Amino acid sequence: MKVFLSWSGDLSHKVALELREWIPFVIQSVEPYVSSEDIDKGSRWSIDIAKELEDSSFGILCVTPQNIDAPWLNFEAGALSKAFTTSNVSPFLFGLKPSDLKKSPLLQFQSTLYDKKDLLKLVLSINNALVKEKLDESKLKTTFDVWYEQLKSKLDPLLKDADNKSGLKAEDKTQNNSSDAVEEILELTREQFKILRNPEMILPPDYITHLLKEINQNNPVDFRVVRDLEMGLRKLKIVISSLPEEITFENKELDMALNRLDRAIIFLMENHRRNRNRGLFIE
Repeated sequence: MKVFLSWSGDLSHKVALELREWIPFVIQSVEPYVSSEDIDKGSRWSIDIAKELEDSSFGILCVTPQNIDAPWLNFEAGALSKAFTTSNVSPFLFGLKPSDLKKSPLLQFQSTLYDKKDLLKLVLSINNALVKEKLDESKLKTTFDVWYEQLKSKLDPLLKDADNKSGLKAEDKTQNNSSDAVEEILELTREQFKILRNPEMILPPDYITHLLKEINQNNPVDFRVVRDLEMGLRKLKIVISSLPEEITFENKELDMALNRLDRAIIFLMENHRRNRNRGLFIE
């Protein structure tokens, strides 16, 4: 039975080659296929790969942080899913978690993590896909235990090297993010200074005028009230002036109260005149 090993990128290619060498030690009747190694020289690679996809009964997609969104990997995953059931397609997550596939089309497949328990499940799934040469499960588990450490000794250095490179990239990314954050703070500070120097950037005069107009439209002041106050004050002054002089002469508090009312009414009338000229006051 043929097992198609899909890869994209240097690390993914190395993982695929290691699996290609290792799988036949565990299940001897399986023939793994890796395009870079198994295409005959001079053959048209697209036709050859299409034929291998068609002839394969199981597919393993070697997925790494570098190729998780690779178009070619997703293309081969689609081709594999059309060739046979999704249960016979498994993304092998190298340096990834299943949650890393949440935005990937590979999420539809049952993933295999790089650990002993999940690799055993993958081997059992490949064995179950065999028609005539299926191995006894207990014997297969024993064989797997024998050969697992050999695969681990080859894949662990690849993972460690990939983690070191990712660490350096993450450090560079952190430094870049810090620089971006400082630049953003400086930009915000510059904007704040501009606003302090020129408050009209936030509250333009036209906006304030519009706002005042809206306030007066929603809560209009009836100027007739101001006129009534003015007329009432005039009548009050007439009544007071008709009183005996000895009553009004000594009542300074009464004069002060009248003056305050007079100033308040003058202010209201002057304010009405200004607002009417600006179109902010409704009669």
